[in-house]
Amino acid sequence: MPTLTRLAALLLFAAFSYFIGLRYLLLFDDPPDSPIGGMFLSLVAGFVGWSFVGPRIGPSYLRGLTVVVQGYIATLLLALFLYAFYDAFKMGYAMRYKDLGDVFHGVTGAAIAHLDRMRDLEFLILLGSVAVVITLLVTTVFRVAEARRLAR
Repeated sequence: MPTLTRLAALLLFAAFSYFIGLRYLLLFDDPPDSPIGGMFLSLVAGFVGWSFVGPRIGPSYLRGLTVVVQGYIATLLLALFLYAFYDAFKMGYAMRYKDLGDVFHGVTGAAIAHLDRMRDLEFLILLGSVAVVITLLVTTVFRVAEARRLAR
């Protein structure tokens, strides 16, 4: 059921994840020129915000923080899975992957490279700060919407 909290989670996750995606691109030695990665991450994060984070937010800020962190982990896993799926077809079509074993090794190697790149301390501090901001905003939206609902 659509709620104001779900909408807030979708918008906040999508907006902040676009910013995080652009910041992540700067961690590359030779950053890509295209912001497509940020847009892709934003779409995945918006979906996770709507379907996972929004329905689980409650009045507790601490519980909200754990839900937002779980949402970011789900966003990361879903984005890596979708990227791997895309990469497997792209590289398979270009005949760079000969069989399923090559696909598994290539995709796993790419995922490990992305995770290793994310270990930058400033990037992790940014992720934690964004998680706290999203938690404060989404939980406050939930509290206000719940207070309005109960006031009727």
